[in-house]
Amino acid sequence: MVTSRSRRRLSPEARRSELIDAAIRLLESRQDVSNWVQAVTAEADAAKGTFYVYFSSWEEMLAAVRDRVLRDYVDRFHQLAESTEPIDWWATLDAECAAAVGVISQPGGLHDAVFHFGSAAAPVDEGLDVIAAIARALRRGMAEGAFRPVDPRIAATFLFTVLHGAGDAIAAGDQPERWLAAVHDLTRHWLAAPPGGGAADTP
Repeated sequence: MVTSRSRRRLSPEARRSELIDAAIRLLESRQDVSNWVQAVTAEADAAKGTFYVYFSSWEEMLAAVRDRVLRDYVDRFHQLAESTEPIDWWATLDAECAAAVGVISQPGGLHDAVFHFGSAAAPVDEGLDVIAAIARALRRGMAEGAFRPVDPRIAATFLFTVLHGAGDAIAAGDQPERWLAAVHDLTRHWLAAPPGGGAADTP
């Protein structure tokens, strides 16, 4: 929680961002909260009425949290596509898969709150296209010869679906190790470039 000693005058944009940050921390902690608005303002060390200056309801806050989560996720894949640094594509893909499954598989956590409840029906900005962002990173990996050259958007869609299926199964009680091993095997069998394939043109 932000302490009162660190409270300072903030621009409206910065204050709104702090409230979203506080909501994310609380949702990730999976605390049993009876009044989310009060909990968020307390976590952000803001006056109770501050919440309604920026959000008309808890559902609107959840939509803002969802957009922040999507933006961070999308930006990460765009950075992979645009980076000028060499990338260990398989280590990166394994890490991203494990992280995504870990978030999705937490019942009652951040993922459930922002994708399965009130905010799910709120429209999503076109710039937050997760599939397009994943496809863009995969396309670079294919061009560099790390992945087999298949349609990157189809590959991204399949991968996204598989990760959600794995996360849901783990949340229902299945063993994480089995599902992560299956995701590892699936990606290797489908996306591994043929030996000596080198860089390739992608669809």
